[in-house]
Amino acid sequence: MHLSPLKQFVRRRGGFTLVEVLVVVVIAVLVTMFAVPSYRKAQERNQYLAATGVLIELGNAVRMLHEDNPSISYSSLFTSNASWTECPDELTSSNVKVFLQCHKYLGEIPFSNARYQGYLYKFSLQGSDSTCGACRGEWIACMYNTEASLSEYQCAYIDKQGNLHHN
Repeated sequence: MHLSPLKQFVRRRGGFTLVEVLVVVVIAVLVTMFAVPSYRKAQERNQYLAATGVLIELGNAVRMLHEDNPSISYSSLFTSNASWTECPDELTSSNVKVFLQCHKYLGEIPFSNARYQGYLYKFSLQGSDSTCGACRGEWIACMYNTEASLSEYQCAYIDKQGNLHHN
C-alpha cells in the first residue's frame, strides 16, 4: 500500500523535534528575561508607596504633636520597644509611639523597630538638617531604604510645612 507524502509525514510524526523544543525554550527564556526585572521594579515601587503612606501619616502626627506641644524636643521616635497597657500622660523619648497612638495623633502602624517595608523611619520635632540615609534637607520625619543599595527609591522626607520630598 502506497501512502501519500502528507499521510507518511503525519503517521511518522509522534512528538516534537529538538529544534521545536529549543525554539520554545528560547522564547520562554526571553520572556522571563524581560518579565522578572519589570516585576521586581513594580514590587519595589509598591513597597516604596506603602512606606511613603506611613511616612505621611507619621509626619502629620509629628506636626500635630509639635503644634500642641511646641516645647518638646527629642530626636528619636522609637527608642524603646516597651509595651504599654495604659495610655501615658507624659511624653518621653521612650513612649513616643504609644503616646502618639493613645492621644489620637497616630493610627496603628504595622512596623517594628521603626522599620516597615525595608525602610527605616526617623523624626525630629525641631526639624533636622542632618542626613537621613541618602536624603538631605530639613526634615521632621524621614525614611530611607536599608535593604537595596542600588534602588531608585532610596528615601523620602516630610518638611515642617508637611511637604513630601523624594530623593
